[in-house]
Amino acid sequence: MTRSSLRMAALAATLAAFSSPAGAFSLGAPICEVNTLPLVEMSSTLASPPPSGWVLQSRAWYQPGQPQTLRVRNSVDAQRRVRGVLIWAKTGQFTGAGSFAVGPLYQYIPAPAVCGEWALSHNSPTPKSQAELEFTWTAPETGTPILRAFLIEDCGLASGDCRSFQALTPVKALYEAVFVDGLEEPVP
Repeated sequence: MTRSSLRMAALAATLAAFSSPAGAFSLGAPICEVNTLPLVEMSSTLASPPPSGWVLQSRAWYQPGQPQTLRVRNSVDAQRRVRGVLIWAKTGQFTGAGSFAVGPLYQYIPAPAVCGEWALSHNSPTPKSQAELEFTWTAPETGTPILRAFLIEDCGLASGDCRSFQALTPVKALYEAVFVDGLEEPVP
């Protein structure tokens, strides 16, 4: 069995466990990352118009092994909220990067997915304000981390009815900070 077919089998098993439309993915994402829309397992079509303006904010550099704050914001409307979020960091196609700290609204991806600490998801379908979309991520010791987030925007309806309101943030690549002569500011 290929890696892709194993992922699809795991996703199918998870979807079967959450067969109620209103409860689909309400307890967190069953996969480690999403790179194309729509995520058909949730909705075969996107809302019209689809959500827009979501970005992942952080400083442009990282220090190996040091934590930093990441924020998901909407550049169009500061009042928009999300029902679900999946955020991840990688240094390669199959290599997770760093680790996220679990908070009261977020958890590591539940089984059967095997994501480690490099991916984090919501733990309830309760709408989250942009102030609640803040994450602590500890950078890896080496590599160029690529970060991204997948969101289900709150549409004002029952949680299962918002599944077509899918959005992806642009990819964010961080460079390793280089400190020179004890200066406190990194040199790109």
